[in-house]
Amino acid sequence: MFRLSFWGVRLAAAVWRRLSMWFVTRFHRASLAKVGPGSRFQSGIRFDRPSAVEIGADCYFWRGVGASAEGHDAFLKIGDRVQVNQNVLLDTTGGLTLGDDVLISEEAVIYTHDHGLDPHTLASLCPKLIEHGVWIGMRAVILPSCRLIGAGAVIGAGAIVTRDVPAGAIVGGNPARIISFRNQTEVAV
Repeated sequence: MFRLSFWGVRLAAAVWRRLSMWFVTRFHRASLAKVGPGSRFQSGIRFDRPSAVEIGADCYFWRGVGASAEGHDAFLKIGDRVQVNQNVLLDTTGGLTLGDDVLISEEAVIYTHDHGLDPHTLASLCPKLIEHGVWIGMRAVILPSCRLIGAGAVIGAGAIVTRDVPAGAIVGGNPARIISFRNQTEVAV
C-alpha cells in the first residue's frame, strides 16, 4: 500500500489549494463584470449579482466571502489591492464602493440596506463608500446608518458602527465612538 509522508501530504494539499484557487479565479474572471489583473479568489466565495461586481487589480478574497444582494440596484465596486478575509459578509443591496488598499478582517459585516422595524417591507437603500486605506477589524459590523468611512480610518475589532467615520479616525465599541486619530503620515497610504 502506498503511504505519503507528512511532507508529501502537505505538498499535495498545497498543490490542491493552488489548483483550486486557479480554477475559482478563472471562474470569477469569466462571471464578474470586471476583474483586474493579479486579483485572486479562494474557493467558497459567492456573489449574488455577478454582473454588477467590478474588482480592481491585485485584490485577494479568502474563502467564505459572501456578497449578497436584494433588488436590481445592487452593485459592488472594489479598488486596487483590497483584501477581504474569510467569512466576511458584504451586503451590496444599496451599493457598496471600496477604495484602494482597504483591508476587511475576518467575519466583518457591512450592510447597505435597512427594513426598519418590519422585515417584510421593501428595502430602504443606503449606499456606502469606504475610502482608501481603511482597515475594518475582525467581527466589526457596519450598519446602514453609516454611509461613509473616511480615508485611513481604523474600525476596531467587534465595533458596531452606527454613523459616519471621519478620515483618519480610530473607532471602537458598541456603538462605535472615536478613540483617537491617526497622524497624517499613517493616513497617507
